[in-house]
Amino acid sequence: MFDWFKPKMAPEGPVTFDFETEIEAPASEIYALVDFADPRNAKRQMGHSVERGEGAPDTFILIMKQMPDAEFVLSVTDATAPSSYGYRCDPRPQQGRLQWSAERYTIEDRGKGKCLVTLLVEAQFDEPMPQDEYAQHVGMMAAGCDLVLEKLKLHAEQGLDAVLEYERTQFG
Repeated sequence: MFDWFKPKMAPEGPVTFDFETEIEAPASEIYALVDFADPRNAKRQMGHSVERGEGAPDTFILIMKQMPDAEFVLSVTDATAPSSYGYRCDPRPQQGRLQWSAERYTIEDRGKGKCLVTLLVEAQFDEPMPQDEYAQHVGMMAAGCDLVLEKLKLHAEQGLDAVLEYERTQFG
């Protein structure tokens, strides 16, 4: 009888998000924008700090301008130029209820300077979590993933200034 008053709990385990978009740019340009080792990496171009992790050649530390007290430890899991790039992200300290995420870009050449870019993200949130709170976090993560691809497309097709202007109009 008292189970009626208990909140419904979210499923356990990571959540998977899958987004894709066609981008009018060669695969090599898109790969450079997502590869943290490349000086043309989008985060670097936007003024965020991307440094190699100590003692781990495939690890990077990302510090975003808007979050100077947070480090995002990025461990590269796949670097197959120009077709796929993946990494695991461990925020330190933990940001909100997100424990970690794993992101993988697949870049499929479509000819004539176009590519299909797929972003597959797995995200692990704190457990247990009430279903209504979980739904909010899943929605925010989905919106964030969609925004990442939108800005990647804008960056590849129109350049850095277009992304910076987009951010100014969206985020003040």
